[in-house]
Amino acid sequence: MPPLILPRRTLHGFRLVLKKHLSLKRRDAGPPVRVHAGADGGVRLTAVAPDGRGVSLGIPGSRPPADLVLPFDVLAEAGAARAGDVALAEADGRAAVVANWDEKGVPRSARRAVEKTDRDRANQFAPPAVEEFHDPGPGFAAALRSAVAVTDAESTRYALGCVRLDPHAGRVEATDSHCLLIARHYAFPWEQPVLLPAPHALGCSQLKDAEVRLARVTDGPKVPLVVLSAGDWTLWAPEARDARFPDLDRVVPGGGGKASVVLSEADAAFLADRLDRLPGAGDHRRPVTLEVRDGLFLVRAAEEGAAAVELATASSEAPGEAVAVADRRFLTRALAAGCSKIALHGSEEPVRCDAPGEGGTTVVFATLAGDAVPAEGAVRLAAEDPSPTSAAPAVATVPFRSPDPAPETPRPKPDAPAADPEALLERAAALTATLSEAAQQARSLAADLRRLKKRDRAVASALDGLKRLGGLAA
Repeated sequence: MPPLILPRRTLHGFRLVLKKHLSLKRRDAGPPVRVHAGADGGVRLTAVAPDGRGVSLGIPGSRPPADLVLPFDVLAEAGAARAGDVALAEADGRAAVVANWDEKGVPRSARRAVEKTDRDRANQFAPPAVEEFHDPGPGFAAALRSAVAVTDAESTRYALGCVRLDPHAGRVEATDSHCLLIARHYAFPWEQPVLLPAPHALGCSQLKDAEVRLARVTDGPKVPLVVLSAGDWTLWAPEARDARFPDLDRVVPGGGGKASVVLSEADAAFLADRLDRLPGAGDHRRPVTLEVRDGLFLVRAAEEGAAAVELATASSEAPGEAVAVADRRFLTRALAAGCSKIALHGSEEPVRCDAPGEGGTTVVFATLAGDAVPAEGAVRLAAEDPSPTSAAPAVATVPFRSPDPAPETPRPKPDAPAADPEALLERAAALTATLSEAAQQARSLAADLRRLKKRDRAVASALDGLKRLGGLAA
């Protein structure tokens, strides 16, 4: 049987998504992978964990029929993120698998034994049988990814590592006990709320732009499976049963609060672009002071020994007065979810953020204990007012010298050849190898320094002992 040829980057991408979906740590061993090439020439990679979670990837193309099993570590060795293909073939009467590839002109090979129990089990791997995937509605993929970001897999009291999909209210819900998200106006093809273990793999680069459809499979498995379809990828997980999920409506504050903000599109973009660059980003809580004053929404942060930096809106509505301290990551999530309405209820009450329109996305996050950063002496950076009638910004900004404009990049001539993708990939691979070697040298140097330090301590201890003996002899 001729070997099966697959792109190395495909094996690498499958390994990354599988590790993310199964929550595997760096040194964890993953399940074997079934590689099945059907009569139509298409190839499907499938792996299933003992707990029932699984990943499948369809690869179109024309290839000879094949059905083999890859041990998980072959994905890392033969599927490194480099250009080129890998040839996969069985050996020793299916008791082993051999992978051959070219590494910068040098032939490489990996041979691994395949246990009969692993081969028999892997040969049964197949995506759950789904008659039809359901589209919950526009924006569902983005809402699901935003919800996954506010889950907590370490929680034991509640199933905070799950996303709740409620067909009655048409909502996607998630919380990590510090921040919650409710996205509305979605339809699900089941009758009762379902707790879906957070599909973190949707954040991988291989799936981050894919639209997501879903289904629920109840025939066959002991626990119903929630199946997600994202482009050529299929992910599934048993739903969490007999688990508790908090009633989020009980902690969502109502009303407009002491101060309300309606962000303009320009101001929202201004804040989203600069929040992570404010001082104090290295603090584990990443605190920022949120304040509404004089018709402005202000976001302020400081580091010890340096002046505070303040972001100020220019074209938003901000009636009332209030101040609170919060984790900037929560405000970033709210802005990323499209929330432009922000209600401050005080220093000890949660902050509520809503998307425009009735019944959109709501993000609520807890405030932090501690004093607000004072406004006195803060360096203010103000957004630009996009209104064509505004002659000057309403808020003074600290002057700064703009850098010299970069010289205009000359446009290539029409007949200039395009960059070779393979050459670019090879350059990227070379850079990766160089960085990897530098990191290895750094680790080796650190180990040598630790040994030297340990030896110096031993020498110092010996000298100290000799001194004490000398004192006793005297």
